[in-house]
Amino acid sequence: MNPDTSKAPPEKRAELDDAPPVLGSWRNIYLFVVGAFLLFVSLTWTLTWVYS
Repeated sequence: MNPDTSKAPPEKRAELDDAPPVLGSWRNIYLFVVGAFLLFVSLTWTLTWVYS
């Protein structure tokens, strides 16, 4: 059961290097998600503090 070494490595898929359709880059999407999470946490904490 030796692996077949005559096969060529799979070709790189170009669509994996494409930019995301919104916000221009993956970094911007991650920053948006983290910012939305922090906003949600701070809003929840504020509402809990005000109405407790």
